[in-house]
Amino acid sequence: MYELRHLLANIVTLSIVILLFVSLNSLMLFSSNFINFNIYKNGVSDLLMNSFILFVIILILVAFSSILISIMFSSILISIIYYITTFAYASLMFSGSYYYIISSILVNLFTYYIFVVIILALILGLTRRTFPDEIILNLNRMSLRFNKNKIIYGVPFILISYFLFIYLKFDMILFIGSIISSILYVLISRKLEFPLILLSWFSIPYIVTNSIDFSLDNRGIELGEIEGILSPTILNRISQTRFGLKKVSSLKFYLNFDKSKNYNILIIGTSGSGKSTLAKEIISKLTGISYLVFDLHGEYDIENAIKIDMSKTSLNPLSLNGTSPRQRALEIAYMLRSIFKLGNLQTIDIFNIIMEAYAEKGIDENDERTWTLKPPTFHDVLITLEKRKKLVENSQDLSRISSIEPYIQFLTNQILNNNSINMEEIFKNNVVLDFSRVATDELKYILIETILRDFRNYLNRRGISNLWKFLIIDEAPFILSKESGLEIVERLFAEVRKFGVGIILITQITENIENIFQNSSYIFIFNVIEPKELDYLSKALGGSSQEKYMAIYEIIKSLDRARVVTIAGDNRDILLVKLNSLKISGSKYVRG
Repeated sequence: MYELRHLLANIVTLSIVILLFVSLNSLMLFSSNFINFNIYKNGVSDLLMNSFILFVIILILVAFSSILISIMFSSILISIIYYITTFAYASLMFSGSYYYIISSILVNLFTYYIFVVIILALILGLTRRTFPDEIILNLNRMSLRFNKNKIIYGVPFILISYFLFIYLKFDMILFIGSIISSILYVLISRKLEFPLILLSWFSIPYIVTNSIDFSLDNRGIELGEIEGILSPTILNRISQTRFGLKKVSSLKFYLNFDKSKNYNILIIGTSGSGKSTLAKEIISKLTGISYLVFDLHGEYDIENAIKIDMSKTSLNPLSLNGTSPRQRALEIAYMLRSIFKLGNLQTIDIFNIIMEAYAEKGIDENDERTWTLKPPTFHDVLITLEKRKKLVENSQDLSRISSIEPYIQFLTNQILNNNSINMEEIFKNNVVLDFSRVATDELKYILIETILRDFRNYLNRRGISNLWKFLIIDEAPFILSKESGLEIVERLFAEVRKFGVGIILITQITENIENIFQNSSYIFIFNVIEPKELDYLSKALGGSSQEKYMAIYEIIKSLDRARVVTIAGDNRDILLVKLNSLKISGSKYVRG
């Protein structure tokens, strides 16, 4: 266990007291100054300090203990508190003249102990440009937990402590330690461990270190085990920074959507790192929540999900599905502009021609009753364009209208000229939309954006709800690289929470994800090696702290397949998590 370091620290401090005792007995055998022990007790302290060999041995132990404890706990403060426990050990083991002499020597040695601590601090300050102390830097985690139960349960142990240390032993030092322990328990302790008050000074370092609260949600969907929490620390494997991974034990990582600000999840990592596998793990553990997967590479074979080959279906982007003709015409014109890099005048012409095509089908912007009529297709739009060409009066207008004709002709593809799937059924069930066999990227994109916009309109009609649906958008840069695609995805990320929908977005790159990053409750970062991506993620997670940036940069760069960096908790802790779904590595998952 990680807290066994407290046992080691106590062994070290106890060793100092035992060595002093042995040294004193050795001097008693060979020094005439011990003829009258009580008279020469002050001289004994001086004699011991002036005995070169014993002085060197004791000084080495003191220096070793100060460095060892400081590094074990990443705290100079804890190291000093543990030195104070040497007085408690002396008080517990000795009495009378022996205690007076040993405590006198400990006071003299404390100067050397502090000197070593200062030297250690200077070395750390010069090499790492800062003086780290985990306890001081984590004081914000030590919240006051005052309640009457602690007082009620604590009073009997204080009385027992009084009986043991005052009535039986008459040792005020140990009783004062118990009082301080009890105060710390009442104010900052996370648990009702009042019997430890009887340990007096020996329990104080344990109370202080265990009051740094790294507790996280223990409800929801378990994804793996937390192996480390980014925390201020002296001892870490990352140079030039006071931050490192603090090891923790017996902490599981959970997705708890009951407490999250929204249901959105962002997964980032290089190809093959396990992104898609994590997404599958999440949706496989959803209870009573359906999902819709946008699968660009045909890698989602999920049991009990309906898989639709989008190359064998058709979808008419001009279908209104509850929207107005004007809104749909604007969306399509904007989409085509994004795909084909069209100019402003070309975009306006496309919008006007689509509006004319709607009008020719009897669909009127000002009459909602007409919005349910059969919509035009791009073949109809092409016919409308040919009519417009015959009406233009000059060659300049004709040239401009003709310039958009190739794009409209491209859209007359059979896959865009009918509705062979029921969108509402797709939205309600567990469905995987497989785009891997769709002929061109342009057609893939048009289908995806059309479905996303139809889904947004469906949510507006469905209304506010509890969590009932997840969208999984794999290979997100394919959509986010287009202006219109980025706009619809960002709007969905910002709006779908109230409709009871979460989005899992998977990407290899960080371009165009700033707003998505901000609107994600959970962010999972797999191994990333590109300096540009590492720089963005380290800044996003580390904030303005250059030291956090450096630590996160190195951690992400060195992640293996089974581990992710994520953020969780009220303190937005940066965690290293070993995922359950990726504990067995190998060729089972080729992509991801």
